[in-house]
This record gives sequence, structure tokens and C-alpha cells, in this order.
Amino acid sequence: RLGLADALERAGHALHQEHAAELARLEPPVQVRMALEELGPAFVKLGQSLAVRGDLLGEAIARDLSELQDRLPSFPAAQAKAVVEADLERPLPELFASFEDRPVAAASIAQVHFAVTPEGEEVAVKILRPGIEAAIERDLDFLLWLAEWAERLRPALRRYRPVETVRMLAATTRNEMDLRLEAAAAGEFRQNCLGDEGFKVPQVDWRRTGRR
Repeated sequence: RLGLADALERAGHALHQEHAAELARLEPPVQVRMALEELGPAFVKLGQSLAVRGDLLGEAIARDLSELQDRLPSFPAAQAKAVVEADLERPLPELFASFEDRPVAAASIAQVHFAVTPEGEEVAVKILRPGIEAAIERDLDFLLWLAEWAERLRPALRRYRPVETVRMLAATTRNEMDLRLEAAAAGEFRQNCLGDEGFKVPQVDWRRTGRR
């Protein structure tokens, strides 16, 4: 519907293209990005990975896929606050003196809100999207199915190792579902950079850190 078939056809694949007139104004890189956005969060994660592989897709598509990093539609602030309260098992006013409703960034599995703690510390709060775990697992199953059939039907694609790539994507994405792991990595990165000129890595507020 977004003209992805046409984008692939221009890249050398003989695929049927529909809705050409209404999509003619879209460039192929935009078509690819919009299609991945609509397919689901795991496809967005795949697009983020491909954004650094201009050697595979071409620089134009890779450059447009970089839009998937932190410029996706946000979810309501009320849902974000509910996730925080449920995960930390405390009312929001006990956790933060102020909490901005408008997110500063929204990505495939989470979004970030600025807030201030009761102690007056300015913080950035990263919150998983509601229902993201189930959505990710559904998408990963579908991606693996696609990769398996791609290897069967197009032997030439096997050199790109699509099944192995999806399995690696699945492992890393599942790790991202637990923000405590990301917090631990951030804390380790901070320790490694202490005293390094030119680096300023924020510390993790473990009192306000949970899985989601």
C-alpha cells in the first residue's frame, strides 16, 4: 500500500506495484521507511540496523532509515506515567516533583520524558511502549518466517544470511526489553569514561530504575 513493491522493483525486482498514482510523489527511501513503520516495532528495529549499512541498500535508503532512530509517533503521557507507577510500585508524585507530558524522543520500543526528582535532580526517563513485548514477539516470529522462505526461494540471498541476521536481531531486541540491562551498561560506560576529557556520561538513578 505504501509502494514498497515499487521501490524494490526499481532496485531490480519484478514485483507488482499498486496505488502508483497516489504514491508517485514518494521517493523509494521514504516508501521503505514508511512500510517498516507500519509493519511493526521489530521491523523498525531491522530498519535501524540497516540504517548503518549503506553498502547493502544504498546511501539514500540508509540515510532515510536513520529517521527511525528516535522520530517515531509517541504514545500518550498518561500511559507512560502508568508504566512508571506500575513498574516502580509508587505514585508518580513520590518519584518526581515534575514530569513533562511531551516526550523528548520516541523510538521503536520506548520513549523518553524529561523530569525532575524531589531532590531537584534533572533526569531523562526512558519508558517502554505499552504492550511492546507481545508486539515484538509477534513481529520476530513473522520476520523469521520471511527469512526462512527468502533463503528457500532465493538461493542468491543466502550469502546475506537472513535467518542468522533475524536471530541475532531477536536476541538483541529481547535484551532491550529489560531496561535494567541498558542501565547497567550505561553505568559501566560512565565508570569507563570517568576522568576522560571530552566525555560526560550521566549517572543512573537506580532508585527509579526498573525493567520497563
